[in-house]
Amino acid sequence: MRRKSKKATEFIQSLHLHLVKSPLLRKNVQNKTERDIQTELRPIIFDYMKKYFEKENRNNPEILAKKYFYWEGQEGGFDKIKKKTFASRNYPDFIIFKPHKIAIEYKKSSNGSVVKQAIGQCIMHTLCDEFEFVYCLFQDENKKKKILESTNNENEGMILEKLWDDYNVCMKFI
Repeated sequence: MRRKSKKATEFIQSLHLHLVKSPLLRKNVQNKTERDIQTELRPIIFDYMKKYFEKENRNNPEILAKKYFYWEGQEGGFDKIKKKTFASRNYPDFIIFKPHKIAIEYKKSSNGSVVKQAIGQCIMHTLCDEFEFVYCLFQDENKKKKILESTNNENEGMILEKLWDDYNVCMKFI
């Protein structure tokens, strides 16, 4: 498992803040598919990557953002031969290749069992050594935000902490 540096942790945290503060992030997702929301997230993440390379004073930040950011289904995209695990391949919704190799997953539901599925999927990304880190954004569709509220419970807090400490999986809920 890749060791967490301060820079990697800050990168993931600032990516999350960029996403949730974006005026383009849809708040009501109940009538949209995950694919619809992922399509809307794509330019927000791309904008983050571009700003990251600008802040690093890199030449051609837009070209670098295009080079080091991939989304599932992108033409001519991630064609590396993927490892099979349990007779299937791991394909994250988005991939950032630099400055760190990060798988990004987006999930939404009003059902807590989808959270458990997301956790399993995220852990597989780092256990298979294809990614250094995973960032998972989970959007709670429940009107009372039961899933989001549950993250304040001791057990859920311990699980989220263990995911980050032991598996490099950063799960965020909105």
